[in-house]
Amino acid sequence: MSKIVKLKCLCGTVRGTLKIVRKSSFHVHCLCCDCQSFASHLNNKKKILDKHGGSELFQTYPAFMTITDGLNKIACVQLKEKGLYRWHTTCCNMPVANTMNSSKVPFIGVSVKFMELAGEKEKLEVLGPVAVKAFGKYAIGKVPQDVHIKFPLSFLPKIFSFMLKGLFNKKGSPSPFFKDGQPIAKPTIL
Repeated sequence: MSKIVKLKCLCGTVRGTLKIVRKSSFHVHCLCCDCQSFASHLNNKKKILDKHGGSELFQTYPAFMTITDGLNKIACVQLKEKGLYRWHTTCCNMPVANTMNSSKVPFIGVSVKFMELAGEKEKLEVLGPVAVKAFGKYAIGKVPQDVHIKFPLSFLPKIFSFMLKGLFNKKGSPSPFFKDGQPIAKPTIL
């Protein structure tokens, strides 16, 4: 069973939809320094990060996401050469999603802040529980008890299985962020 979630940036200029397919996704909570640096770059930490410096992402396939409005207001940055593409709006500096730096990889990490969800209860019902909380060593303040200090190696088989399933089922395309294999906006390396 799947569900469609509406997507909207803070100012409402960029909008879209995301098809939620439970067996083709996982909900994560990331406290890494890269996510925190991205929020700092957007000058929007208070609206993006939680009190521990974490961000929630819903990892799924690009074919499940559509941008319906404001595609021309989406930009891309990389924190380092060959790093993830981090997509955001230029209208209100809202994170949209992370992708690999190639259209061939069937992966997208959509910011939960970009989703129109009524609250914690609906978020849990629609996205499911957080599958992994990682990179606690970068937490602001006290590290929450249920967060792994680094990325747990025990989660890697799930990621590899997810990627293989996406490749086999051709879920990397269409992607809202790539056209003819090229990014829709030239990535800026910070």
